[in-house]
Amino acid sequence: MEEDKTAVVSPYLGEIQWAHGNELHFPAGLPGFEKYRLMIPVEIPSQRPLVYLQSAEKGEVCFLTLPVLAVHAGFELHLSDDDRSLLELDQSMPSNAGPPALGTDVLCLALLVPSGLTVRTNLDAPIVINLHNGRGVQAIAPVASAGSWRLSEYDGWEAVC
Repeated sequence: MEEDKTAVVSPYLGEIQWAHGNELHFPAGLPGFEKYRLMIPVEIPSQRPLVYLQSAEKGEVCFLTLPVLAVHAGFELHLSDDDRSLLELDQSMPSNAGPPALGTDVLCLALLVPSGLTVRTNLDAPIVINLHNGRGVQAIAPVASAGSWRLSEYDGWEAVC
């Protein structure tokens, strides 16, 4: 039986095909893009560790991200009760599991935005994806801790005051 495929054409990535049901579901969308709730994660081997989040609903909507640990190795995830609920973490993890583990329970991505000749990210607002059910949210930390970072001209990330 042939797999049911779906496709979208992105002006940035070309035609993207995926098996129906493999989309990431963002129940609240992303801030400013609330009506686009299905995203396809796209990795290009020569560009790793970059991860593109391509809208399954509109080809022109695509976000560029990096795993948060590629930006700040000491990153600690802080989720509000509302974000935990949207991600359905309490339903998909054992009740005694403690906080979700990066890379095992959740994928935590830093959203990159242009800033002059470089890019910035706000690690207090990462994109968090529940790896057990494919649900995602841009999680605003209840307490600011990691802050903003920018790619420096010396090929490393630096905290921005």
